[in-house]
Amino acid sequence: MKIGQDVFVQQGILDCQITQLIDYSQTDSDIKKFTSDQTRFADKNTFSQWQQQGRIIYTLIDPHQNLLGFIWFGQKDPPLKIKANFTFAIRIYGSARGQGLSQEFMKIVFADLLKNQTDSHITGFWLETHSENSSAIHVYQKFGFKTVAQKDNSVIMVL
Repeated sequence: MKIGQDVFVQQGILDCQITQLIDYSQTDSDIKKFTSDQTRFADKNTFSQWQQQGRIIYTLIDPHQNLLGFIWFGQKDPPLKIKANFTFAIRIYGSARGQGLSQEFMKIVFADLLKNQTDSHITGFWLETHSENSSAIHVYQKFGFKTVAQKDNSVIMVL
């Protein structure tokens, strides 16, 4: 699926992109500040353990298969009583950040997931983000997520 002239969405992740994901998780200052990806994706072993939890992965790539972004879904109950059973997360990396790709990436991915997950009973989507990650919160709100709770340094949002 094509977003722009040189940006594509694919379901799944290639081995070379896992290596890039691990690198971004260890070196990207925003990722290190606002996520637990540094631990979650410390190496291929921790990535594999995380992936075995039934994650549905989409990647944003350039024509050379380089990783520009990453979205995942997982069937998981939220940390409070809300009607949503799928967690959601998005990351945009490097030069792709700030280019306005998030909305179209999410639009394509959510549509594909809802079309292809007919066997899963999806009641809604939720996410948890750092309360100081104002750029991400703005992206989520623009897409339709609503803040339902704040706890410690986190914001919980639902779609």
